Amino acid sequence: MQFLVLALNFILVWTISPQLSIHKFYVSTTEIELKKESKTLQITAKLFIDDLELLLQQTDKSLRLDKDSNVKLIDSLLKKELKKGFKISTKNNFLEYTFLGKEYKNDITFCYLELKLENIPELLNIQNTLFFNIFEKQQNIIHFKSSGIRESFLLHSNRHSVTIELKK
Repeated sequence: MQFLVLALNFILVWTISPQLSIHKFYVSTTEIELKKESKTLQITAKLFIDDLELLLQQTDKSLRLDKDSNVKLIDSLLKKELKKGFKISTKNNFLEYTFLGKEYKNDITFCYLELKLENIPELLNIQNTLFFNIFEKQQNIIHFKSSGIRESFLLHSNRHSVTIELKK
């Protein structure tokens, strides 16, 4: 009897109080490592599969991110969204990176990118607005690593980019 009362109380409180419902966090993480010897930026963007699927469905409503999906279409749409929402520049010159591929691990899509630099610039501007158009509270974390030093930055709707000093 006590179990029944407890269960009914839980159901009543849960349906009446929306604050107790599950809160979803909207976060992506991008790791960028400067390899000075090869003059490259190695980039790994970690995006939740369900968020990415929702983003890509803005172009194709029937799209699903699963193993049986059209890989060429998904990669094409993903490259387009990355180019639109994730930009790297030096002195207002946007740099082109290469999409190396992606893989799914649990509920995360790992996107691998590489940017080859002619010279290592003094300043690097990183802009990440991925998902800002669909999630009001989206936050994009940037972890930047160079010469064993790691810096982290939080980007959100009021701060779309960060400038990092490379030649110290």
